[in-house]
Amino acid sequence: MPNYIFNIRTASHIGDAVTVQMDDHTALRTEMARFVGKLLSDHAEVIWVDEDWQFDVTDESGLILYAMNISAMKTAATMNKRP
Repeated sequence: MPNYIFNIRTASHIGDAVTVQMDDHTALRTEMARFVGKLLSDHAEVIWVDEDWQFDVTDESGLILYAMNISAMKTAATMNKRP
């Protein structure tokens, strides 16, 4: 079963890579979505600090197979308000 690596990047941090083994790409994408959801839930307090998150899945050679970008931002309605 091939190994794939989940990578996490923000403007201020490069997360530890997580290696998973999957038989097919549908399962790989599903696991990536679960991984991203859990990570965002577990670290909800910092989503707004970095604002732009990039998650990608690479094969063992480093080739990016899938990418997911998450952006968190204030809107014009909240820009001038205190946190």
